[in-house]
Amino acid sequence: MIKQSKLTVLTRPWHANFTETNHLGSAFLTEPHKFDKVLTRVFTASRIADNPLTAMTKGMGRTSEIEGFDWEWELMGASNRPLIAIANSGAAAGTAVGANGLPFAITVDEDWFKPGDVVSPNTGANNAKRLIRIQSGPVNVAGGYKYTCKLVTDDNAASVVVDAGSQLSKMFSVYEEGGDQSGSTTYAMPMKLKSQLSTYRKEYSITGDAANQALVVALMDAEGKVYKDYKWLKYAEAEYWIQWHKEKERGLWYGQMSNNVAGANGRAARTGPGVQELLKDSHVHVYNTLTEKLIREYLLDIFFGRVDMGSRDIVAYTGEYGMLAFHQAMSNASAPFLTMDSKFIGGSGSNLEFGGQFVKYNGPNGISLTLRHNPVYDDREINTQMHPNKQVPLESMRFTFLDFGSKGGDANIKYVHKKGGYKLGYVSGLQTPYGANKGGLMSNAKDAYTMIVHDQCGVQIDDVTRCGELILGLQ
Repeated sequence: MIKQSKLTVLTRPWHANFTETNHLGSAFLTEPHKFDKVLTRVFTASRIADNPLTAMTKGMGRTSEIEGFDWEWELMGASNRPLIAIANSGAAAGTAVGANGLPFAITVDEDWFKPGDVVSPNTGANNAKRLIRIQSGPVNVAGGYKYTCKLVTDDNAASVVVDAGSQLSKMFSVYEEGGDQSGSTTYAMPMKLKSQLSTYRKEYSITGDAANQALVVALMDAEGKVYKDYKWLKYAEAEYWIQWHKEKERGLWYGQMSNNVAGANGRAARTGPGVQELLKDSHVHVYNTLTEKLIREYLLDIFFGRVDMGSRDIVAYTGEYGMLAFHQAMSNASAPFLTMDSKFIGGSGSNLEFGGQFVKYNGPNGISLTLRHNPVYDDREINTQMHPNKQVPLESMRFTFLDFGSKGGDANIKYVHKKGGYKLGYVSGLQTPYGANKGGLMSNAKDAYTMIVHDQCGVQIDDVTRCGELILGLQ
């Protein structure tokens, strides 16, 4: 039972799916010829502003259409990486080798190096960017590949420690005059990723009497037009479409991959992953206090070495309290510069105005962050874990960072839908969506009809390493 405010003087009973005149009467909505109230609802069938992920993907043309239910894509990784030593080069861990120009062996996990390649260990406090030239090899040994090497130095006292677990990166390749050897070339092979769509369906039914029942309230659409027939049908369809788009948006954010839950006919009610599940392998961090420094270092961690400085545009989706936390973080960081800023203090005399809100951050190294409100994160109906001090959903302070891709380039995040997957139809009896059935075909004997909508869609993030989340954690 939901606790009601002591200020409540009237409640009307809820119902779902099938509307009868009894429902309307018990809700005090069937009082004919009383047209003195206006119920303001927006029709999200034509407006998707309250569904931000749909708006930024489907609404901006970032879509992919597929023939089947599953889809795959390939992601190209870096064309090189450090090789890992799988054995100590010295007699024991920590033993230095290579002094006085003596050869030594390294054993690594791949056979990528060739004679003449110069490599450097990335680990070890005493290695100080030592350069090691591959002299010969590789020799296939148990679990790896063994190379004979020498230090690149004229200092006979210099040595190097290469223990198991050390990383060795190729720097370049050098050769003698008249040599016939050449350096190695490595190639990246794409990774294959797979996802699947979710099948969404929703229906409502209405009897002939209820469809034509006059209501106490009038209905206003998004453009301010008032519907003068005041029928329940108008409200039912408005509410239906509002909930339909909201439910699909929830699926795009919170869906979890599943193939094991059976529906009524025994087939799997398959579910595709939403954004939060897709980002589990991205840059997910827990924060306690949001600061400009935290945001700066977090975004640099996302972009460093991955994205060109001219293409570091990212969008952060958060709830209302996340927006307030972001504003406070930017206000604290910029306080020394805003004392006399007319953008925050306006008016004159006794009509001074104060205020403003930060919704964008231009950071170092080309970082550009735009803040967007995500109503899904503020929804108390589905986010029931509350902040102990603010009594608002903890989810309202979650930040989801999405890189949609550079302008003019391929979209990194797309709305994926099945070709022909969107379907809409009516099951009619004596009542049809166009009025009373007068001699037409019927699919049932009821004085009612049912509307059913069906869609198969999902979301794809090509490269999750360009995205991430900051999640509030309570100490």
